[in-house]
Amino acid sequence: MTTTEESQAVKLSLRLDAPIHAALQKEGQAKGREIGEHIQRILTEYAIDQKLLDDATGMEYKMMWSLIHRAVETARRICRDGGFAADITLKTFQKCMEDKLWAADYESFVKDNPYKHGNPRKSPINKEIGFRIREGIGGKVIKLSNDKPAKTPVVGEIIQSYTPMGSFKSDVVG
Repeated sequence: MTTTEESQAVKLSLRLDAPIHAALQKEGQAKGREIGEHIQRILTEYAIDQKLLDDATGMEYKMMWSLIHRAVETARRICRDGGFAADITLKTFQKCMEDKLWAADYESFVKDNPYKHGNPRKSPINKEIGFRIREGIGGKVIKLSNDKPAKTPVVGEIIQSYTPMGSFKSDVVG
């Protein structure tokens, strides 16, 4: 999964019978995924399992999923422990980097020093982790007066900015 391959994503439109759609939607919700993401995951797992992708690419997808999952679980734990704040995304990345295994996996995934900026492999995964954290805690972003999400720049972290959140849903974090 190179940056070139990632940027060449193909949009696919398909029709599903209502019972199939409902079943996939229900299963996706149980796994914390929107239906489109869930279908992507099912198809990607199928391609990996059927050896339609080379082993290195399959392992990269699995590593990405693992990094995201562990980050979301970290964010949920922070919320459950009463540590929610507007900078939950930054706090989560910081906490993840304290975990030697997560930090090593992240560095392996981005193929460079995690704190170095300008790495084209970092932006897609960082954005995905940020999005999944928000979804995973039922977070509501803080918006500016023009109704656009606020953005807070940071220095000395593996991310360059984050979108602050004003709340989370306790029933989502467990």
